[in-house]
Amino acid sequence: MRQVYVKEYGITPGNDRALLWKVRMMLDELQGTMGIEFVFESGTYHFYPDYAVEKTLYISNHDEDVPKRIAFDFSGWRKVKIRGEGAVFLFHTDILPFHLDRCHEILIEGITIDYERTGYSEGEIVELSGKRMVLRIDRKEYPYRVFHGELYFEEEGAYHPLYYGCLEMDRRRNAPVYQGRDISFNRPYPSSYGAVFREAGENLVEVTLTEDQQFPETSREGNRMILRHHLRTHPCFYITRSEGITLRDITIYHCTGMAVISQFTKDITIERVCLVRHPQKDRIFTATADGFHFVYAGGKIHIKNCVLENQLDDPVNIHGIYGRIHKVTSKREVIVELVEGMQKGVLLGTAGDYFAVIDNRTMLEQEHAVITEITWMNSDYQRIVFAEDMENLTPGFVVENQSWVPDVLIEGCTFRNNRARGLLLTSAGDVLVRDNTFETPGAAILIEGDSNYWFESGATRHIVIEGNRFHHCAYVSAWGKAPIQVSPSALVWEKDRRYHQYLEVRGNVFQCCDDRLVNAVNLKKLVFLDNKIERTTVFEPIKGQALELDGVLEVETDINKEQQI
Repeated sequence: MRQVYVKEYGITPGNDRALLWKVRMMLDELQGTMGIEFVFESGTYHFYPDYAVEKTLYISNHDEDVPKRIAFDFSGWRKVKIRGEGAVFLFHTDILPFHLDRCHEILIEGITIDYERTGYSEGEIVELSGKRMVLRIDRKEYPYRVFHGELYFEEEGAYHPLYYGCLEMDRRRNAPVYQGRDISFNRPYPSSYGAVFREAGENLVEVTLTEDQQFPETSREGNRMILRHHLRTHPCFYITRSEGITLRDITIYHCTGMAVISQFTKDITIERVCLVRHPQKDRIFTATADGFHFVYAGGKIHIKNCVLENQLDDPVNIHGIYGRIHKVTSKREVIVELVEGMQKGVLLGTAGDYFAVIDNRTMLEQEHAVITEITWMNSDYQRIVFAEDMENLTPGFVVENQSWVPDVLIEGCTFRNNRARGLLLTSAGDVLVRDNTFETPGAAILIEGDSNYWFESGATRHIVIEGNRFHHCAYVSAWGKAPIQVSPSALVWEKDRRYHQYLEVRGNVFQCCDDRLVNAVNLKKLVFLDNKIERTTVFEPIKGQALELDGVLEVETDINKEQQI
């Protein structure tokens, strides 16, 4: 393999606004060459968006599908290594660090990623009463101003309002507060607070509620508030239509989207990729969304020895997309709508893929066939043609691409202190989760599937959860009914058919403050054996039984009958 030391192209550590111009010239010169290893020597490299590649990208489960600027665009590359010898990549403003599209055999290793100005800010609660809160915000670290009673944060080159609202973090545990929830202000939905902001002194902002509401009982002086003012727009790694991708020995401190988002990609290995808090900065958050997210993956997903903490959504989410049948034009042809806003523009497959037609009420397959044509009409609609006549094409039913089903192995990882849940596992392949540690405020394992709201598919066939450690999970009821939760959103269940098939939970350790272990519905078989259960007093108990089951056809367990429903 040919080694290319990037310093030969003038790409060296330092704060050079033209650095990406040099990167573009290097990649343009070497485009099409296979068997290259790019080597970045130790140091901090500053990347500005001024001369970056710009493309319109439809990134699933992200906001703003508009032209995005890309630092390293490896579209079409094969057999390439990008190796950092302790290199730190520091990105400025809205920029996507890595885009791998139509790539084969790519390895990226040995780099650290951070952003000069984070997409979120934070403050400490220094005063609190029923309708009044005072936040101490470091104006130097998180520049802000108050305009007309609203709080705005200055990012590099622009002001953004406090958009999503806030998440309160327990200062002692550096994790979401017990039984907490998202807090938002002046937004057009019922859970939002009406509020007026004003400057109350140096680095102090007062928030006064204007309606018949009070701050949550869970709020405490000394806790920190994560202040969300940036949409989830730019993941660190956006991987599409690729195969044989390895990310290894990478540290990510922040990004304004997910750490890794993959669409229609086969065989991904993520090893020792750590999404963690910066050791020198007193910053309580990491990524603004999920850790690792896979949409219509294939082959095998292998996640090994990773640490994911304090990100603002789930560590791992694996799913497909349900497209809703909008119009039936013939027995072979339908127009399909992408309903969920964060899925807009994502093409559901290619000709030759195997599609199923699914009743959205039961979420059970009605029929299936290969498709011969799929046409992208616009970001909302796609035209799909089946290879044979279909008998169950019905407006409101959904279609699912079943050609993209990954096997999954997640081992030796730590998932902790993030917003919401742990692993969202909706893959019909063989799924094994072993020797991991979970400290999540919501369900550590969520097996869902939804054809009426998020439109994330699909039905699972065989999942094994073994040898893991679950520490005080599901202490926020809104994010989980138990450490392990199975909750597809089917509206109607058929007598002898179930959406999910087999879940085995064996040889794990559960440290719990109450009785709850598994909450499951619409599952064919549950095996719960040889698990060790330790009672603790870290949190107040939440009401529930060890196994709360509804519509589970077969149960094999050593839990006493009086401990389960």
